[in-house]
Amino acid sequence: MKRFFKYFSSIFAVCAAALFAGAGCTPAPTDTGGQPPSPEKCYYFDSGAPSGGDGTADSPYNDLAAVRDLQFGGGERVLFKRGSQFKGQLYLEGINGGEETPVVFTCYGDQALPLPSVDGCDLTGSGVLHIKNCNFVTVENLELFDSAKEEGDRRGVLIEAGGPDLEEGEEHTAEDVITYTGITVRGLYVHDIRGITDSENSGMSLASKRTGGITAWSSDGYGRFDFLTIENCKVENVDNVGISTWYKPGTDMSCKKSPYAADFAEYAHTNVLIRGNEICHIGKNAIFARNLNGGVIEYNTMYETATTCVSGNTICTSFVYGTVIQFNEGYYNRASVRPKDGKLQDGCMLDADLQSRDTVWQYNYSHDNSFGLFLNCTSYDPEKGVRDVATVRYNLSVHDQGSKGIVYVNYAAEGIIMYNNTFIVSAETNPVIIKSNAGRKFSFYNNIIYNMSKGASFDIASYGNADIGQNLVYNAGDGQITGQELFAASNADGKYLDPLFVGAYSDGISRNGREFARLFGLAEGSPALTGGRALDMAYPDFFGVPLSGVIGFCGKIS
Repeated sequence: MKRFFKYFSSIFAVCAAALFAGAGCTPAPTDTGGQPPSPEKCYYFDSGAPSGGDGTADSPYNDLAAVRDLQFGGGERVLFKRGSQFKGQLYLEGINGGEETPVVFTCYGDQALPLPSVDGCDLTGSGVLHIKNCNFVTVENLELFDSAKEEGDRRGVLIEAGGPDLEEGEEHTAEDVITYTGITVRGLYVHDIRGITDSENSGMSLASKRTGGITAWSSDGYGRFDFLTIENCKVENVDNVGISTWYKPGTDMSCKKSPYAADFAEYAHTNVLIRGNEICHIGKNAIFARNLNGGVIEYNTMYETATTCVSGNTICTSFVYGTVIQFNEGYYNRASVRPKDGKLQDGCMLDADLQSRDTVWQYNYSHDNSFGLFLNCTSYDPEKGVRDVATVRYNLSVHDQGSKGIVYVNYAAEGIIMYNNTFIVSAETNPVIIKSNAGRKFSFYNNIIYNMSKGASFDIASYGNADIGQNLVYNAGDGQITGQELFAASNADGKYLDPLFVGAYSDGISRNGREFARLFGLAEGSPALTGGRALDMAYPDFFGVPLSGVIGFCGKIS
């Protein structure tokens, strides 16, 4: 219980800082920079040291293999000298620190020197950093890569959880599930991991999906994580995915746990935090979260995704319950047509995928993406009690290409609820602003669509199943939207006036960074300041100000 309150106090503090002070991600941790306070609890590694060291400051180990021979206790530190270049694998198994005294792997030395690095040297089937069956372990401030140039079954970091060993003939049960607590990786630079692209199949094969930058999974389905934190890392130039979590790798239902199952909580990862990471030049997805009960994905900056795998939504969830995706920025999703059949698949920033139960997507900034802000590949099977709901609110989309819809209501769901979002459609694009397939049930209200494109359109197959109202749609300059008449007929109490933003959009300036969003705050006298549908409560807007009756992603900015 103490860890529960500590965790959510931390989340509240981070969110509050960003909401009320305009902060981005939390600062990266600093390394020790010299002698830690308790040298008797430290082991030193320096790749330039002579062989035969004993791990003291005066005689460091020079080979990572020594880590496997050490027995660690709570509060101990393993220190890698800045500028060191190790080869092989950093393998950590069965290490148990304490809640207040984790075992910490970090760096020391001259901060003008680069982070200590580990080159996997064509390591396959594992991770350059492999953390297995550990509790209260922190790994930070390391560079991890693999110099191999050919594709292979590679990961930069593999965080693994397994169940107990059994005698021959015995079978695991839910009572055997082991929870591993307090694993943190932060401040890592993970790059150049040549996984498997499978571009002909859009990177959809299991072999491809298993590879990438940082991965956490159960090897046998009988291990789970509590308080797993991945923060302030840079993941760059990897295939297939930047950061991923799994129940256990596989494609059929035996390798998945449904969030509607009675025993989901016994197997799902809890209190997972993926925060403040920079994820770029990624073959497919930046983040793919599976098997989470709760969990928060926030303050991540992601760009140049869906590059080598041809397609991939930037952040995806699947087989999760109550996960919150917030305060992220995603741009330059490069989804393109598949070579084998010319089909275009998956290019949004946000994707509620199969069995994304009661997920919330809020305060995110999407721009310059192949599709746009959001699409759903959710599940809906009422006879089995499977009724996915995704709430999409207080997000901003600017200059998204809308190749299949800036918003695409794709699969069936109990509800796709979209309100108080703002869409800035530039003259340089010709997007489908909203697309829905036949029979889809969704809500779309209190949104602003500011359109400057002459080639924009609405493509809503079934207005009869949609709850549309209180939206402001404005065509600036030569802008026009094909299908606007049908939309307007359903847009109860809609407005068609200039929303009067405080700034002016220009295609010639950089759209990177959340501060750019301030251009689209509402000025005094804006018609969007009133007339919005009443909400159950006054949630904070994109900039942390409680909203009531306002249309769009934020209220008045003076």
